Amino acid sequence: MDTEPQGRRSGGDVGKRRVAVDQQDSKPPERQMIPVWFFVGVILLIYGLIIFATGISEYSSPPPTVLSKTHPAIWWGALLIVIGGIYVYLHKPKKV
Repeated sequence: MDTEPQGRRSGGDVGKRRVAVDQQDSKPPERQMIPVWFFVGVILLIYGLIIFATGISEYSSPPPTVLSKTHPAIWWGALLIVIGGIYVYLHKPKKV
């Protein structure tokens, strides 16, 4: 018959220090994940720059389409640059 009280674990040295393995550290990890929206903003910026540059190159001789006089590539590129810049600014990685 076992003489130890219930709830007490047997085994190991009594004087040794025990460490709980399911406890979390109070200090957060040093590395921080980069949000996916930052990369979405970078892609929008790159596409906006490409479309804007195409619109600038077609400015003097626009293609023969119905709305070519309004230069939609310039407007669309500028819009993508602005939206991409907002995404990059709002979701840029923070320094630790």
